[in-house]
Amino acid sequence: MKTVISVLTAHFLVLSAFIWLASPACADSGSDYKVGSDFAKQVQGNGLNSLKNFSGEQNLPGYTANPNQTKYYGGVTASGDSSLKSDSALEFSQGDTGKAVTESFTNRPPDQISQDAPFIQAAKDTESRADSIVGDTGQPCTAQVVNRSEFTNHTCERDLQVENFCTREATLKDNATTQKVNRTYQQVVTLNYARSTRQWSGNLTIPTNGRLLNASVDGEPLVIPWIEECDSEGKVRDSCKSAVSESLTLFERTFPIDVISWPRSESMCSGGQNTHCTKYTYDGKGKIHQSFGVDKAVTAGQNFSVSKTSRTVSSASQKPVQVTVTLVMEETETVYAPEVVWVESCPFSKDEGKKTGEECISPGGTRTITLGGRDYSFTEACWKYKDTWLTQPADNGSCESLMKNTACTLSSRQCAFSSEEGTCLHEYATYSCETRTSGKQMICGGDVFCLDGECDKATSGKSNDFGQAVSELAALAAAGKDVAALAAAGKDVAALNGVDVRAFTGKAKFCKKFAAGFSNCCKDSGWGQDVGLARCSSEEKALAKAKKDKLTVSIGEFCSKKVLGICLEKKRSYCQFDSKLAQIVQQQGRNGQLHIGFGGASSPDCRGITVEELQRIDFNMLDFTNFMDDLMKNQKIPENDVLTNKTKERIKEIMSQQSAQ
Repeated sequence: MKTVISVLTAHFLVLSAFIWLASPACADSGSDYKVGSDFAKQVQGNGLNSLKNFSGEQNLPGYTANPNQTKYYGGVTASGDSSLKSDSALEFSQGDTGKAVTESFTNRPPDQISQDAPFIQAAKDTESRADSIVGDTGQPCTAQVVNRSEFTNHTCERDLQVENFCTREATLKDNATTQKVNRTYQQVVTLNYARSTRQWSGNLTIPTNGRLLNASVDGEPLVIPWIEECDSEGKVRDSCKSAVSESLTLFERTFPIDVISWPRSESMCSGGQNTHCTKYTYDGKGKIHQSFGVDKAVTAGQNFSVSKTSRTVSSASQKPVQVTVTLVMEETETVYAPEVVWVESCPFSKDEGKKTGEECISPGGTRTITLGGRDYSFTEACWKYKDTWLTQPADNGSCESLMKNTACTLSSRQCAFSSEEGTCLHEYATYSCETRTSGKQMICGGDVFCLDGECDKATSGKSNDFGQAVSELAALAAAGKDVAALAAAGKDVAALNGVDVRAFTGKAKFCKKFAAGFSNCCKDSGWGQDVGLARCSSEEKALAKAKKDKLTVSIGEFCSKKVLGICLEKKRSYCQFDSKLAQIVQQQGRNGQLHIGFGGASSPDCRGITVEELQRIDFNMLDFTNFMDDLMKNQKIPENDVLTNKTKERIKEIMSQQSAQ
């Protein structure tokens, strides 16, 4: 019976409230809704402003900054409740208020409600006539759907595909070599008589450059001038022989001329012996065949004097004479063996990448080179190629999900760090993502009623996202936790200045990129498929997991091992943080807003953020998407069946208690 009474009582209360509310609904529902909506828009945001400027002394009677209850607060690092439970239990059991509550629960008799009571009968009557009371009494209403688009920006990191180019050009090489060869040259030198020197002289001209090894001079016959000592009628007297002396000088060496025939004279008499006689003189003849060593460096066109000298010269013997000079020269000879030689030019080490293509940029054909007066021709299909090398494959990194999301569009890009040659290796990409929401509204006459709350958001264009607020609070709580850690370490936080108190401190981490091949321990994806990753250390694998969990900030890349000017190993550096909140505040707040860098590639600066810097960061501008995703994933919402079972158990429990009474 008690159960029935409880159920009817509940029906009565609900129906009574419904009737009371429904009575003026037809006439005043539109105005009431508008007043309420206008009031809500007016006070929107006032709560946060009130909290910012709130003063306890001015607004709370009896307010004190240090109430007696502060003894129960042990700080953020306290593990116990500081006797709060025991004191509360003692106060409830012995205090006047606790005793009054306990006595009321124990001694108050249950209310007995008769089903024949007038208000119960009135409630049942109203319930049975509910449709006739409120149906078809207002203005006609039309339901509509309001759509809203909200755009949010999300920043991610990724490796860019880096291509470098080499050129291969065919050139004609003469392959010139030198060798020593001996060559013989002959030259006829004419010697003319000069009265002033009483000599026959001329010039020998050197035909080529080289070294003169040997010379020989040949002349036959050479004139031997007649002299009086040789005036013998067919007889050669000793005085003639001693008077005749002929020589030839060449290269500052003088050699005798051999006599073939001596000068002589003859008399022709027409009137007998010694009567009417005419005297005739004849020159003698000589010869020279002389060879000698020289060993002298000479140049082409250089002149050397050749002269013939006679002891006595008659006025009648002045005819030119000729000698033949033979030269043996040692020359340096150039020998050519031309060929096509390919010359490659690469501004990088090919060990860092993989060739992906080639292009002919100088068409083929026949080319000719002239060497030593001779033409050499060569034909090639292409005289110059441009080769494409992939030195870094693209890795989408944390941008993978944004790139696959059709509602996201790339809005900006910024290079995170570049190679030593100036090529961008890693970039920050910002995507603008659209989120569409729908709200249901009812239009009755000229009034608009929002059915689910979403249409007001569509009108204002603001979502007042609860997740953003929670993220900001969580970030501040995390900062406070770092400060508490300083206190736990024994440091007096109150005595430290704002520079020494820091939050969100990270650690410098490194990974290797081997130049020989494509073994890359810094990859952001594909760790389960690349065989070369077996060479990576456990620290590098842990760093890869941290990058996947979005706990890192990329700093740069540098050559960590170089031999003979060739980089054999490169490393990348990162700042790794303990939480996504720390990574978000560091990357977007410290770097993005305050423009404070993270140091160089080889020496990262992963310091914490000071109190002064935290105050300068606008937390409303931070993108907490990564953190909010984890927040939503970690929510423990019971299943419908669990909720149903708990509700049934609770109803049974209440029914049992009422039956017992």
